[in-house]
Amino acid sequence: MEKLTIICSGQTAKTTVGHIDHVMAYPVGLQRLGHDVYVMERVGSNRCVDASGTSVPFDQWDGRRHFETVMKEYGIWPRCCLIYKQGEATHGMTYTDAVAVAKRSQLLLTRSGQISKVPEIFESPRQRAYFDGNPGNTQVCLEQQGPEYESLRQYDHLFTLGLNIGTARCPLATGGRQWYPMVRPVVLPMWPAQSAHDTKRFTTISTWKGRATFNWNGQHSGEKSDNWMKFIELPQHTDQELEIALRISQPEHETDSTVFRQNGWSLSDPAHLHTFQDYATYIRQSRAEFSVAHNRYVEFVTGWVSDRTPLYLASGKPILVQSTGIESHLPTGKGLLTFRTMDEALTGIEDINRDYLGHCRAARDIAETYFDADRVLTNILARVGHG
Repeated sequence: MEKLTIICSGQTAKTTVGHIDHVMAYPVGLQRLGHDVYVMERVGSNRCVDASGTSVPFDQWDGRRHFETVMKEYGIWPRCCLIYKQGEATHGMTYTDAVAVAKRSQLLLTRSGQISKVPEIFESPRQRAYFDGNPGNTQVCLEQQGPEYESLRQYDHLFTLGLNIGTARCPLATGGRQWYPMVRPVVLPMWPAQSAHDTKRFTTISTWKGRATFNWNGQHSGEKSDNWMKFIELPQHTDQELEIALRISQPEHETDSTVFRQNGWSLSDPAHLHTFQDYATYIRQSRAEFSVAHNRYVEFVTGWVSDRTPLYLASGKPILVQSTGIESHLPTGKGLLTFRTMDEALTGIEDINRDYLGHCRAARDIAETYFDADRVLTNILARVGHG
């Protein structure tokens, strides 16, 4: 295979650890394949705030230190550059060196459109590919000419985690572009299968409200909280312990948390998951994953798979998740189960516990077959002409 110089871009500085792990799977996986990989991220003054929300200068922002810690943790430092605005300052590589890398790069891969605001970096690579982690919202905003998505028209290749986007199963528009379905890559050596004998709780890590919403042909995208509330009484109908590391904003915290606890859910705080090791330990100590999906993924049958689910699978943890239309793309029924109703969710819990070790083995098999970064990234490179 041809050795490429590749720039990966996404949001990692002062971002949730789960999002970081997904963003970093691309550079780590591509580096394992033997390519010359760099990470570059652009930040504006709006992100440079302290713990109280007060604006601080870039050279005093603790996101710089966080960026460096993440890059070292994933083995990328010092081949990376945190760029302030249009290159007024950097952390890591100098701006001059970053531009020189961009000019010799064959490919820019990004999960964040922010890098498009740095033209010397964005426009220099021979090809640009965008990875859409928010299927449905991205395509509708592009179709409706949302200004924040205008830069997508400058990409040569568009990939999406919405496996049904652009097909007859999903009613959403595509913004007039071809979207190639993909699953998130998992660097399997970082996620070994774990012993399953002493784990008790089904868990997940979840948001609550606050993400952008949209309307399409009279249908509203809704919130993830809409679907949590549909299954709020689930613990009352099963002896299985259920836990959510749930991110709820402070004004809603007391009322909404109480509703969950009154119905038998255990809640934990995802803010305690600071590092990759914290994140991996939480998943590895789980018995399985149980989770609903954001309503937009369910309502519009996008075929979305969460960032977390492949990591549970890789860790040998069975999955029971709300259906978004993935059944025609991934094997379901053993290791990976989906549900639409309360009864189906309860049946799924029983099925997993009835043959737990069998489901654990099947989960790891699915991860190795469908989510292995070596395979996923090789296929992506072939799609953009570097097979």
